Amino acid sequence: MGMHGPMGPRGGPRGLMGKKEKRSRPIRVLLGRMVHYLGNFKRIVIIGAILSLVATIVGVIIPLVLRDGINSVNLVGSFNILLSLTILFLALSVVSWVMGGVNTWIMSIAQAGLVQSVQEDVYKHLVAADLSYHKAEQAGNVTSRVTSDATNLSTGIQVLINFASQALTLGASFILLWLMSPYLALTSLVVVPGILFIAGLFGTVGQRIMLASQRASGEVSGQIAENLGGIHVAKAFNRETELAEHMMSLNQKAYKYGFRFMILMTSMQPLMMSIGQFAVAAMLFVAGSLAVGVLPVLSLGDIFLAVSLVRGIMFPLLGLSMMATQVQSSLAAMDRVTDVLESKAAIVDASGAVPLREESDGIYFKNVVFEYIKDTPVLKNVTFSINPGETVAIVGHTGAGKTTIAALVNRFYDPLQGGIFIGDQNIRDVQLHSLRHAMSLIPQEPYLFDDTIMENIRYGNVDATDDEIIELCKIIGANEFIEVLANGYHTQIIQSGKNLSAGQRQMVTIARTMLANPKILILDEATSRLDAYSESLVQDAQELLFNNRTTIVIAHRLTTIANASRVLVFDHGVLVEQGTHEELLAKDGVFKSLYETYYAHQGLEEITEEVAEVAKAVVTEHGGEKPEPLVPSMVMGMGSMAMSAMSEMMGSHENIPPEMLEKLRVRLENDPDSIPPQMREMLQKVLGNTKSTKGSESGAGK
Repeated sequence: MGMHGPMGPRGGPRGLMGKKEKRSRPIRVLLGRMVHYLGNFKRIVIIGAILSLVATIVGVIIPLVLRDGINSVNLVGSFNILLSLTILFLALSVVSWVMGGVNTWIMSIAQAGLVQSVQEDVYKHLVAADLSYHKAEQAGNVTSRVTSDATNLSTGIQVLINFASQALTLGASFILLWLMSPYLALTSLVVVPGILFIAGLFGTVGQRIMLASQRASGEVSGQIAENLGGIHVAKAFNRETELAEHMMSLNQKAYKYGFRFMILMTSMQPLMMSIGQFAVAAMLFVAGSLAVGVLPVLSLGDIFLAVSLVRGIMFPLLGLSMMATQVQSSLAAMDRVTDVLESKAAIVDASGAVPLREESDGIYFKNVVFEYIKDTPVLKNVTFSINPGETVAIVGHTGAGKTTIAALVNRFYDPLQGGIFIGDQNIRDVQLHSLRHAMSLIPQEPYLFDDTIMENIRYGNVDATDDEIIELCKIIGANEFIEVLANGYHTQIIQSGKNLSAGQRQMVTIARTMLANPKILILDEATSRLDAYSESLVQDAQELLFNNRTTIVIAHRLTTIANASRVLVFDHGVLVEQGTHEELLAKDGVFKSLYETYYAHQGLEEITEEVAEVAKAVVTEHGGEKPEPLVPSMVMGMGSMAMSAMSEMMGSHENIPPEMLEKLRVRLENDPDSIPPQMREMLQKVLGNTKSTKGSESGAGK
């Protein structure tokens, strides 16, 4: 389901256990893709390659000039020769320095451009990916494709570019030594074992220490983020000390690996110098032996040249041997990037897809079968219809398939069998952009961007003016809390809204959705985690949002279910019941069981003005101060303690207005199931006592 790409172990970064990643594509393919990206900068690369070649050639010529200068010391007219060679040496040095500097500058431009191109391509593919892909991938894994993998590619490109320069220096130095004397060329090979030892040490032990250090640093970063994210919990349980100790333990582990890596790197420099000094000593001995005697083969200048050239062999050889590790890392990064670039989205526009017609409305499921995992169906032959402008609540136990319904309507997935229709159009035949423009999804956890409240709301319609947004917020009641914020509508949202309450965040998302004015609304009930006051504000805004709009609500609250036009009841992927709230309660089926075990115990969700007024009268009767006029939203969410207290108070009913009691009696007789059981018992008791009292008074009168 979704993008067929980096879904398995191969696609992710190296795990915490240090399992080594293996490439899945041939080196030829990966190098070809690198070259493809470099092709966008071929002019810059060619210029850089030419400059690098010139700088390398000049670097080889400079020791020859120095050799001739040394050899000319005892010649007639040596001063003029030395002056000329000195000027030539300085000129060549300046040329080498300029060429090297310009080459570095040019190649930096190419590297930066390559990284930008790769990041843009990968990001475009990730944005276009199915939602299933992002749900299946860790956020850090996805982010690493755009950041660290692209950077590793840049390093690999630099290595590949430097390879030619290092190889040319190595080859030219060896050839010059061979031309001077094969003995000198063979003597220079004495550095090979030492160089291979250093390269092997760095490529094995060094790489393991470096990766362990990186993992330990990653653990520290992750722990810091986790600790700060849950700092309120730590403070609530007085666990700050334990958090700090655990953090120090991880930090000490990271320090240990970092220290080992630092020791390794600092010891490599003296080791390289020792090998270099040994190579110079060997070359000095061999070259000196050839420069003395009756028939010397080499001059003093040749000895200097031989010593210089052996260094020209040692450092390029070391660089080339250590490049292998960097190239391997870059090829692995290119492989991971290619996973994304070559992946294909499963949900795409069909051939001949058309826009959703203006008159298309209503949602129709016909024999829909769906599964996330093969042979494990989540929805089983589901058929139902939602009429245009109708609000339908979907209820069921966890895993019943409620959220899957919302995902299928948005076409985040396609059903295995059956069809989903908007009006008479199968959504498979509708352009995705047009389909999703016509609907909006409000999740349980609202997501806000790191921007101002004004811009977060404007996200629903980029053409909306500030005045239109403010007027909309006044209509739904959001303006009240926005205006009292420090900067009002220009208040900056921090980390998806951590500086706002849950209700305020949800109000912003509702305003954003209303600004988009979708034809179809899908709501994964947004009030399930709100306090009573916040819920009352959000519900008032939702009533405006739902008005004359085809709406699916994944319901967690009794109020939403009772206010819905119809309720669809799912059980293990099967639509088992549907009807109004009252009809389903009368059936004594799955919904009745859900109601009695869950919904009815959410508190006084269904309290009415009549009940509120009774509560007010009882409080006044028992000596309490006369409260302000009550409305249902003010007592919404009362718990069992409040129910119990209210029940005790309602044991005395003399001051309850007769007309109020009559309203309660009518509701109890005509629609008893709309009143939660505990409230129903209280009312029955009150009304029963009232009848008994009236009967007694009647008998006394006779």
